[in-house]
Amino acid sequence: MQLIQFLLIAGVLIAVVLAVRFLPGDRSLAIKRIVAIVFAVSAVLAILFPQALTRVASFFGVGRGTDLLLYVFVLMTLWFAVATIRAKARSDARVTDLARAVALMEARAEDSAGRRDAQP
Repeated sequence: MQLIQFLLIAGVLIAVVLAVRFLPGDRSLAIKRIVAIVFAVSAVLAILFPQALTRVASFFGVGRGTDLLLYVFVLMTLWFAVATIRAKARSDARVTDLARAVALMEARAEDSAGRRDAQP
């Protein structure tokens, strides 16, 4: 094994461990772990056997393995961007709901305090 292969494999494994340990939310955690493990295994195999990636690429009608990696990277980047935008929209909606609830609670508190002050 060459030094670059060792460094790439170490980088993949560190990224997967960090991703699995620090991903928030229990919902879909199993799916995230499975995807991380599949990614790690695929990456390690592509690093150790680059010609296999070229064979997979030619099976799908792509000329080289590096081209296939680029296409998959672009798709995953777009998927990540969409997922991030959707998560931000959900978070913004949650903040809006909370702000409305706080405003209503404050209005009710002021209204009840005003009624108490008006009574003799």
